[in-house]
Amino acid sequence: MPRIFIAQALVDTWISEGKADLQRDFLRVPSGTGTVDLFINPAVYFDRIDGTETDEADVIGKVKTSQELAQMDAEHYDTSVVLGDAAYTVVPGMLATAVDAQGEELDLDAGAWGRLATALEALPS
Repeated sequence: MPRIFIAQALVDTWISEGKADLQRDFLRVPSGTGTVDLFINPAVYFDRIDGTETDEADVIGKVKTSQELAQMDAEHYDTSVVLGDAAYTVVPGMLATAVDAQGEELDLDAGAWGRLATALEALPS
């Protein structure tokens, strides 16, 4: 099922401006047809490697959840992740999956994902 990475700073802006609502593990955002519930999972986007190290773990440009970081024995703090001998700059955020009222993943077609993406892009940044 497709998932969307949303930066924590963006979510904070949406919530502070009343454009989204956070309820436990769910983020509610407006959509063209009402609201959409997104199940969220803490994650980071690997932006760059610090220093002159090479990206031996091949994670630059990828998103990893907190659980995946733990499985990799990575240490995460704020905008940094240390993985083995390498230090990375990351963007904290969440991995979001559209769900129905019962919390089950929605089977969205390309058009529905496009409408959701458009709705998210219309929120303040």
